[in-house]
Amino acid sequence: MDRVTWYTPGESMEDLLCQAGNVGIYDGDLKHSAFEQGTASLTLQRLIWADSSDPDCRLILHHSFVKKLEKHNKSMFSRGGKVIVHLHSPARGRANNGPVTHSPYNSVRFVFRGGGEDEFFRKYNEALARETWKRNSSSSSSAGSRNSQLPLANRGIGIAGIEKKLADNHTKTNDNISQAFEDMSKLMEYARDMVGLSKSITEKLRMKKGEITDDETVLFKQYLLSLGVSDPVTKSTFGNGAKYFEKLAQEISTVLEKPLSDCGGMMTLPDAYCRINRARGMELLSPEDLLNACEKLDAIRSPLSLHRFDTGVMVVQLRSRSVEKTVDETYDFVKANGYVTPNQLAAHIGITVILARERLLAAEAQAKLCRDDSVEGLVFYPNRFLELQEAN
Repeated sequence: MDRVTWYTPGESMEDLLCQAGNVGIYDGDLKHSAFEQGTASLTLQRLIWADSSDPDCRLILHHSFVKKLEKHNKSMFSRGGKVIVHLHSPARGRANNGPVTHSPYNSVRFVFRGGGEDEFFRKYNEALARETWKRNSSSSSSAGSRNSQLPLANRGIGIAGIEKKLADNHTKTNDNISQAFEDMSKLMEYARDMVGLSKSITEKLRMKKGEITDDETVLFKQYLLSLGVSDPVTKSTFGNGAKYFEKLAQEISTVLEKPLSDCGGMMTLPDAYCRINRARGMELLSPEDLLNACEKLDAIRSPLSLHRFDTGVMVVQLRSRSVEKTVDETYDFVKANGYVTPNQLAAHIGITVILARERLLAAEAQAKLCRDDSVEGLVFYPNRFLELQEAN
């Protein structure tokens, strides 16, 4: 351990390769040491050990003294994994600036009580193989004389340099987060401006309806709808009570009535959730709020209603196109075709296969249809027994 020295300012091109905490340093085979708890930092030129209880107590082991490395994994009889550093013999007459003046051992043992010895051993070998300290030995003395006039934290080397680098990264991260929130605020401002613009253009279209064609009016209104709800219902305005959910139910009725008419009068709750949040822009709803608002559709006498199938599927539907009111329509379609699969009904009406299957099952529940569920798939047929009973 007489080749371990007290900390001095670092060398040029000194970069942190690896770091491990809860590391002790032992001289050769000795079982006790004054340096049992600290942080070991590996650079291209040296190994720096800093005492956990006294950061000013720092030790250096230069790579030029290292002959080879040896690793022992943690066992039930050891206090941690070990990396044994075998050292070259010290030069005669060399002045030692370290905690030990003379040592009978030519090795230093690093004990990793907190783990990390595998990565440290690998990085240590890589640093030794690169031999960076040899290439920079000629320039290190002149660089050291110039750096000695600078404060330690400003040199960007050693423990102080590492700490300063971490602090700079932390400051940079905070700046990036602050910038991100500023960009989000600007986006929300832009969204409000776009909604205001949509109102203005809609009003002008109403005033100048005769100067543009009906097709252009319909197309432009579709573009305006994609801009979202002009004044979405929020908890900050109406609170968390029943009034908020009633207002939200009114908004849902306004937004979904036209899309429901275009897609067969029925829409699954996940699809409704996506459409509502797309229309609301930045004021997103939670799934719980949407469900609570849909349960208020009956209370506000909305043209929409919430329906739950026996299978658990929940849908928002037009009252005029509810499952109960479309059973006869479904039966007539099956009767006209002889048999129908859920896929065929979905393609005919323009709804999802899940909803088409629910419609067919609803007609079956009223004994108007019978099903054949086989390896070829699910197929529905008209109930011939019901037709014979009606004929008699």
